[in-house]
Amino acid sequence: MTSGGVAVMPAGERLALVDAATAALKDLSEVIHQVPNGQLGEVVGSFGQLCALVEAGMVIATAEAEQRGEVEASQAKSTTAWVADCDWFAQPGVASAIAKAAGILARPDMAPLADSIRSTDIAPQVAVTVAAEFDKIGPALTDEAHPVILDLMIKAGEEHGASTVRQMHDLLIERYGKPGVFQDQQDRLHRSVELSTGRRGTSGLYHYDLTVDPEGRANLEAAIGPLSAPTPQPDGQPDTRPVGRRRGEALIEVCRRSAAAADGVPAQPKATLHVTMSFDDLAAALGGGEVFGSLATGTLLAPHTVRKLACDAKIIPQVLGGGGEVLDQGRAQRLFTPWQIRALWARDKKCTFDGCDAPVHWTDAHHLRHWADGGLTDIDNGASLCGPHHTIVHRDQLAGTVVDGHVIWDRRPGSYQQQLARGTGRQPMVLTPAGYPS
Repeated sequence: MTSGGVAVMPAGERLALVDAATAALKDLSEVIHQVPNGQLGEVVGSFGQLCALVEAGMVIATAEAEQRGEVEASQAKSTTAWVADCDWFAQPGVASAIAKAAGILARPDMAPLADSIRSTDIAPQVAVTVAAEFDKIGPALTDEAHPVILDLMIKAGEEHGASTVRQMHDLLIERYGKPGVFQDQQDRLHRSVELSTGRRGTSGLYHYDLTVDPEGRANLEAAIGPLSAPTPQPDGQPDTRPVGRRRGEALIEVCRRSAAAADGVPAQPKATLHVTMSFDDLAAALGGGEVFGSLATGTLLAPHTVRKLACDAKIIPQVLGGGGEVLDQGRAQRLFTPWQIRALWARDKKCTFDGCDAPVHWTDAHHLRHWADGGLTDIDNGASLCGPHHTIVHRDQLAGTVVDGHVIWDRRPGSYQQQLARGTGRQPMVLTPAGYPS
């Protein structure tokens, strides 16, 4: 048999060699000691190549069985069951991966991934992860990005494995997603934030379950990070508390300080976050910012989330130029001062959003003209907003105006951008290339 003028070994001869190899590998442990020193690494490498080829062969054979109708004609309830019923010892999960990988070979849109499986460049289990993750983010991507993203995910799977492929999800949507999709995704995640009521254990301790979104994680780690650092004993002995205990005690301390200041104006910003974001993205509310400097390093925040945090969190932005260079490392000088917050509280009395009665000491100080758009940090450009309505105002891009000492909100989505386009309201300060008011 020939293919393109090159002799190809028939299937029968190949399968006979496979049977011979299987027999040769049985009871290998009884003779492996005969391998000379210095050659065991080569043996392991050969076995590794053999494993990759065997896995790819199983996938190809399974795909062929599906195509011919052999799987459907069998008594197996699924392709996974058919693979597991073949004359071999199927490890848990392996039969499923082989079956799912065989399905990839039948998908025209996964042709590059199928080629990678056939060439043993990617393991079937990793290929399954690539296909699953691509299917998750596919609807969020622009059409022209699909082949580029699939290629990136295949390369990541080949070189780094399934865990890296999973970690690419937010980054790929932020960079290649349709406009607004990344922000919408994070807004949906925000609605799933949850803290259980404490349940008492048999030892007298209480157990809480906490679920947070990326913004919540960034804030949480920024708040408890410094307080959870090891603290030497007075006599110089090292801190022996486990990491989990230090973090738990740090969270309680943050809550304690917040409760102690509940009736007074907070004297310090709510959190210290370090975020990298390009100047153009910050000004245009596009792309996203990446957290660094805490355990939340690498977490991506959607653009309106960063702009919201800029109202009253101690953000230290790393503003980047077009080439990714750091233009300026930022200053936290745009925040409302304690006396300004007192004045806002006295003026607004409660959350200024229509129909909200949240107490004023629960609110954030919001820039009506955003800081990133050159908004001044003064009373006439400020408004008190509770946490949920602060998120809504940034999400829906709502404009607010101070009229006779009252904040009036234009609740039409996009009214803030319309106001900017009209040039109404206070004249903005000049925004320098480093991203800070001049």
